[in-house]
Amino acid sequence: MLNQAEIDALLRSLQAAADEPQAPAAPPRPEPEALPARQHVGATPGPSGTYDIPPGFGLLLGVTVTLSVEIGGTSLDLGELLQLGRSSLVVLDGRVDTPLTLFVNGVPFAEGIVVETNGRYGLRVTELMQPQEGARAS
Repeated sequence: MLNQAEIDALLRSLQAAADEPQAPAAPPRPEPEALPARQHVGATPGPSGTYDIPPGFGLLLGVTVTLSVEIGGTSLDLGELLQLGRSSLVVLDGRVDTPLTLFVNGVPFAEGIVVETNGRYGLRVTELMQPQEGARAS
Protein backbone atom coordinates (compact mmCIF):
# COMPACT_ATOMS: atom_id res chain seq x y z
CA MET A 1 0.00 0.00 0.00
CA LEU A 2 1.27 3.51 -0.81
CA ASN A 3 1.93 6.00 1.96
CA GLN A 4 0.53 9.53 1.84
CA ALA A 5 3.76 11.07 0.47
CA GLU A 6 3.82 8.55 -2.41
CA ILE A 7 0.15 9.21 -3.20
CA ASP A 8 0.76 12.98 -3.17
CA ALA A 9 3.74 12.57 -5.52
CA LEU A 10 1.64 10.42 -7.86
CA LEU A 11 -1.17 12.97 -7.90
CA ARG A 12 1.29 15.82 -8.61
CA SER A 13 2.80 13.85 -11.50
CA LEU A 14 -0.60 13.07 -12.98
CA GLN A 15 -1.66 16.73 -12.66
CA ALA A 16 1.59 17.89 -14.32
CA ALA A 17 1.02 15.46 -17.18
CA ALA A 18 -2.56 16.74 -17.57
CA ASP A 19 -1.31 20.34 -17.64
CA GLU A 20 1.10 19.72 -20.56
CA PRO A 21 -0.04 21.12 -23.94
CA GLN A 22 -1.84 18.50 -25.98
CA ALA A 23 -3.06 18.16 -29.54
CA PRO A 24 -6.51 19.64 -30.27
CA ALA A 25 -9.23 17.54 -28.73
CA ALA A 26 -11.71 15.58 -30.77
CA PRO A 27 -15.24 17.01 -30.95
CA PRO A 28 -17.10 16.35 -27.69
CA ARG A 29 -19.20 13.24 -27.49
CA PRO A 30 -22.83 13.53 -26.46
CA GLU A 31 -23.36 13.08 -22.71
CA PRO A 32 -24.59 9.58 -21.83
CA GLU A 33 -27.89 9.32 -19.97
CA ALA A 34 -26.26 7.38 -17.14
CA LEU A 35 -22.66 6.64 -16.27
CA PRO A 36 -21.50 3.03 -16.21
CA ALA A 37 -21.11 1.48 -12.75
CA ARG A 38 -17.31 1.84 -13.03
CA GLN A 39 -15.64 4.48 -15.13
CA HIS A 40 -12.02 5.54 -15.54
CA VAL A 41 -11.41 8.97 -14.06
CA GLY A 42 -8.41 10.94 -15.17
CA ALA A 43 -7.02 11.96 -18.53
CA THR A 44 -9.46 12.06 -21.42
CA PRO A 45 -9.22 8.94 -23.56
CA GLY A 46 -7.60 9.32 -26.95
CA PRO A 47 -9.07 8.25 -30.29
CA SER A 48 -8.33 4.60 -29.52
CA GLY A 49 -10.26 4.82 -26.23
CA THR A 50 -7.13 4.28 -24.16
CA TYR A 51 -5.72 6.62 -21.52
CA ASP A 52 -2.34 8.31 -21.71
CA ILE A 53 -0.30 7.02 -18.79
CA PRO A 54 2.92 8.85 -17.84
CA PRO A 55 6.04 6.68 -18.26
CA GLY A 56 6.72 4.50 -15.23
CA PHE A 57 3.18 4.65 -13.86
CA GLY A 58 1.89 1.43 -15.44
CA LEU A 59 2.71 -0.56 -12.31
CA LEU A 60 0.48 1.72 -10.22
CA LEU A 61 -2.68 1.08 -12.23
CA GLY A 62 -3.67 -1.79 -9.94
CA VAL A 63 -3.23 0.21 -6.72
CA THR A 64 -6.51 0.63 -4.87
CA VAL A 65 -7.32 3.98 -3.26
CA THR A 66 -10.33 4.98 -1.19
CA LEU A 67 -12.59 7.69 -2.57
CA SER A 68 -15.07 9.48 -0.34
CA VAL A 69 -17.39 12.48 -0.57
CA GLU A 70 -18.50 14.53 2.41
CA ILE A 71 -21.80 16.36 2.08
CA GLY A 72 -21.46 18.33 5.32
CA GLY A 73 -21.02 18.09 9.03
CA THR A 74 -22.25 19.45 12.33
CA SER A 75 -21.49 19.27 16.02
CA LEU A 76 -23.85 17.88 18.64
CA ASP A 77 -23.34 17.51 22.34
CA LEU A 78 -23.68 14.02 23.74
CA GLY A 79 -27.19 14.72 25.09
CA GLU A 80 -28.41 15.74 21.62
CA LEU A 81 -26.77 12.69 20.07
CA LEU A 82 -28.46 10.34 22.52
CA GLN A 83 -31.86 11.90 21.70
CA LEU A 84 -31.62 11.05 17.98
CA GLY A 85 -34.25 8.62 16.82
CA ARG A 86 -35.77 7.21 13.66
CA SER A 87 -37.40 10.44 12.42
CA SER A 88 -34.80 12.89 13.80
CA LEU A 89 -33.43 15.56 11.50
CA VAL A 90 -29.74 16.43 11.66
CA VAL A 91 -29.02 19.67 9.78
CA LEU A 92 -25.56 19.74 8.19
CA ASP A 93 -23.45 22.81 7.40
CA GLY A 94 -23.12 21.91 3.71
CA ARG A 95 -25.41 23.80 1.33
CA VAL A 96 -27.42 22.00 -1.34
CA ASP A 97 -26.18 24.32 -4.10
CA THR A 98 -22.42 24.04 -3.42
CA PRO A 99 -20.05 21.53 -5.03
CA LEU A 100 -18.97 18.56 -2.94
CA THR A 101 -15.33 17.64 -2.34
CA LEU A 102 -14.02 14.27 -3.52
CA PHE A 103 -11.30 12.91 -1.23
CA VAL A 104 -8.66 10.35 -2.24
CA ASN A 105 -7.40 8.58 0.87
CA GLY A 106 -8.60 11.55 2.93
CA VAL A 107 -6.89 14.21 0.76
CA PRO A 108 -9.04 16.71 -1.21
CA PHE A 109 -8.68 15.83 -4.90
CA ALA A 110 -11.62 17.28 -6.84
CA GLU A 111 -14.97 19.01 -6.59
CA GLY A 112 -18.15 17.96 -8.30
CA ILE A 113 -21.90 17.75 -8.34
CA VAL A 114 -24.08 14.84 -7.28
CA VAL A 115 -25.75 12.92 -10.09
CA GLU A 116 -27.96 9.85 -10.24
CA THR A 117 -26.81 6.94 -12.35
CA ASN A 118 -28.75 3.68 -12.56
CA GLY A 119 -30.40 4.29 -9.19
CA ARG A 120 -27.09 5.07 -7.46
CA TYR A 121 -25.31 8.26 -6.45
CA GLY A 122 -22.42 9.52 -8.54
CA LEU A 123 -20.20 12.60 -8.52
CA ARG A 124 -19.58 14.45 -11.78
CA VAL A 125 -16.16 16.09 -11.40
CA THR A 126 -16.18 19.81 -12.17
CA GLU A 127 -12.78 20.92 -10.80
CA LEU A 128 -9.49 19.19 -10.00
CA MET A 129 -7.61 20.42 -6.95
CA GLN A 130 -3.89 20.69 -6.24
CA PRO A 131 -3.00 17.77 -3.93
CA GLN A 132 -0.81 19.72 -1.50
CA GLU A 133 -2.62 23.04 -1.18
CA GLY A 134 -6.19 21.79 -1.65
CA ALA A 135 -6.61 24.69 -4.12
CA ARG A 136 -8.32 24.45 -7.49
CA ALA A 137 -6.18 23.60 -10.48
CA SER A 138 -6.04 26.29 -13.16
